[in-house]
Amino acid sequence: MAVTAVELAYPIFVFSTLILALIMIPRELFREYLMYGFLIGGLGDVFNVTLLQNILGIISFKNQGIFYVLGHHALSPLGWTLAVMLFLYFIPRRRLFLFLYVISWGLMALGFAYIVNNIGLFDFQSWFYPLPAWIIFTAWFAAAAWLFCKTSSHAPDFE
Repeated sequence: MAVTAVELAYPIFVFSTLILALIMIPRELFREYLMYGFLIGGLGDVFNVTLLQNILGIISFKNQGIFYVLGHHALSPLGWTLAVMLFLYFIPRRRLFLFLYVISWGLMALGFAYIVNNIGLFDFQSWFYPLPAWIIFTAWFAAAAWLFCKTSSHAPDFE
């Protein structure tokens, strides 16, 4: 069974995001950001995919190849873990910028979903994208920022 170039999109994304996280996040902080990334990003992805794909049938992963595990793309939670780590590490100090930052990350997640849809790895009901999906992504990042700011000693002091 040969792996196609399309099937390598997620591994390339995860590898690139891992390299960015290793370069950007200081070693002494990496464990804490990994914990938040896993809880909010990885487990959040498993919850969202289970709800939106397996229960409601709104989204679906396609052409997963060797990465298919229990109806999920095995690399998706890892990708979300790393993305949330980077999101939390770069949270801005000013509230207005935080608001714009969360909205921007919601838009980037939406854009990534369109990219993996366009290359044939992901599909969704046409009514779900862009607005309902963007609301979910933005709420997810807002919840991540709120939880991190309330519970982490590394959260920024807001101006």
